[in-house]
Amino acid sequence: MVIDHSKRIPVADEYVHALGRATYNFAYLEWSIIWLGEALQKGFIESAKKLTAGKIAKQFISICDKIPKTVPQQTKLVKLAERFGELVVERDKLIHGNPYTAVGGEQRLRYDGRHGLEDWTISMMKEFSSNLAQASYIASELLYSGLYQDYLGSLGHPPISPDK
Repeated sequence: MVIDHSKRIPVADEYVHALGRATYNFAYLEWSIIWLGEALQKGFIESAKKLTAGKIAKQFISICDKIPKTVPQQTKLVKLAERFGELVVERDKLIHGNPYTAVGGEQRLRYDGRHGLEDWTISMMKEFSSNLAQASYIASELLYSGLYQDYLGSLGHPPISPDK
């Protein structure tokens, strides 16, 4: 029999749920960005596997900045790349937070580092998760649009569909 010791560390289930959702939503967005990067530059997936999220963001921004402004949706892609970079910083502030006991006794994560100070409440994590989901929606919309299907075809990739 395996004994579950996970509940020995005090933290509200709702807090852990919000943290898990934020973590999952970030991973989902990050891989949407990686797939867009692959659609724009063959081999991006393989190189991204070895990179931190911050380096993925920088490379993706660089790729998007090189797309001619005459390409449809280029502006939307550049804005998404920049937004992903901002969300990486927020994710870092969450993941690199330290557990502490808030004034009321609640167990939370608190970041105090080079990106400032952040006391992560449940509502803040829910807002962050929502922002990640919104960016993921934009990334998926761009990835599955005809424009990026054409990019994939020109790179020798088979067409992709939202069902896969």
